[in-house]
Amino acid sequence: MARSATRDQRKWLLKQPDPEAESLIFCFPYAGVGASSYRGWPAMIGTSAPCALQPPGRENRFNEPPYESHADFAADCGALIAEQVEDRPFAFFAHCGGVPFALETVLWLAAHDRPLPTTLIASAWGPPHTDLYGHLNKIDLDNHDLVTEIQQLQASMGFADMPRELAGIGARVLHQELVVHRPWRYDPQHRIPVPVISLAWSEDDTVPTAQAHDPAWRECGEVGFVRLPGDHMAFVGCPPALADVLSTAVDHRVLT
Repeated sequence: MARSATRDQRKWLLKQPDPEAESLIFCFPYAGVGASSYRGWPAMIGTSAPCALQPPGRENRFNEPPYESHADFAADCGALIAEQVEDRPFAFFAHCGGVPFALETVLWLAAHDRPLPTTLIASAWGPPHTDLYGHLNKIDLDNHDLVTEIQQLQASMGFADMPRELAGIGARVLHQELVVHRPWRYDPQHRIPVPVISLAWSEDDTVPTAQAHDPAWRECGEVGFVRLPGDHMAFVGCPPALADVLSTAVDHRVLT
């Protein structure tokens, strides 16, 4: 279902970024959850304000239908970002299943001659033109217990035990997102128009470093590789090492 980019953009942000922030970091939601993925992040990282994105269908927007394509997501998200930046530099951060949505949003901004992020930080994701990553992108969607997956995900993020009825709402969103992802691959003939930092985590069993740092990434664009300590969900607490990478990204200094 196509959506109009004129829909109320304020719903995408739980709070407006600090007008005094010198730069912004737009944070794309992890698969099956929303802006709460970033509740453990500080209000400011140096002089940058993190902006956690809340697409329809997730958390406080669960009554709205989720997107049925990356292109529809990118059109609305790109319009929001173009409205918010106000000539400030900004970066994108996306973790695992959020990376395809971030990439498509970069392409939308470029195609519509809008400001581009200084850097895309792609956490726990491999070369986007060769495969999908993480076990959920390989499961049988008709038979897998996604409700339990949502409960386990919420627990890993530090939330209290989630009732199955409530987890079922998240499971429907997760199912739709996985359906949208299945046919998706990035076309490497279109170079990613911004620098990328491919971020791996030392204890990540979901997307191991060997996948996240596959040199095939560089078939798509300018890519630097960074490995930080932690497991697949370490990003939720924004550890100091990640904060340093984020500050670097806004400054447009790609690490190698």
